[in-house]
Amino acid sequence: MPIKTVEPPVTYDETWDDGPARRFPLAAIAVIVALLALAASMFVLVRQATVVSSERSARRTEIGKLQKQVTLLESRDVALAGRLGSTEKTLKRRETGIAPLAKRVLKSVFTIETDRGLGSGFVAWRDSDASYLVTANHVVEGQLGDVSIRRKGGAWSGEVLATDPKHDLAIVRMDAKPAGAVPLWQKPRTKLPQTGDQLLLVGSPYGLYGTVTTGIVSRVSSTAIQTDAAANPGNSGGPALDKQGHIVGVLVAGGGENINFAIPIRQVCKKLRAC
Repeated sequence: MPIKTVEPPVTYDETWDDGPARRFPLAAIAVIVALLALAASMFVLVRQATVVSSERSARRTEIGKLQKQVTLLESRDVALAGRLGSTEKTLKRRETGIAPLAKRVLKSVFTIETDRGLGSGFVAWRDSDASYLVTANHVVEGQLGDVSIRRKGGAWSGEVLATDPKHDLAIVRMDAKPAGAVPLWQKPRTKLPQTGDQLLLVGSPYGLYGTVTTGIVSRVSSTAIQTDAAANPGNSGGPALDKQGHIVGVLVAGGGENINFAIPIRQVCKKLRAC
């Protein structure tokens, strides 16, 4: 029997032994893209955080400087308020200090009238019998008899006891002790004032008894005290007092424009009183 040869089946499709075709990994690409986007976002966030932190530090520095300036201004305000308060207290003391002082001194200051004119004088000291008034020599110079001594509420006569023409000073003795006329120089005090000190003048300019003016000491020497306190004819012989009420001089002359001169009270000790 003949042998039949079996032929393999014929196909028109071509086949390879390389295996199945490879596909591109889309999921992996998506992950990578997501990671890159996340990294970019993180970079932007970090960059923004760095910028914000830098700006915040700069603002904090500015705030610190402003706080220091505010603290400095507050301290200056406190210092200024303290100075203003001190100045106000000083002004109040001056304002309240002058009135009581003037009130106390006025009763011891008199108008002195002579045959030639008038001036002022004040009770400097007294003893058991009389009161002794200091005045300017040119007020009583040439008077042949007693002088008239007046004050609000009374009039007295006085004797020119001693004079010192060189220093333009004189002493008038009054055999009376007018009420309230406290001696202003019972215990001799001869300390000179200083330039810039406050000065009080009391007298009777043009016969206007009880006039009080204030100013400062403009210049001091051993023989004269210059002041800008106002004075007019009739003030001569009146007392010049410091703000504590101490007699420092006797008004004797005025040069106009509020330039007036007092003789230091210590000059009384040269000839008129044993100090």
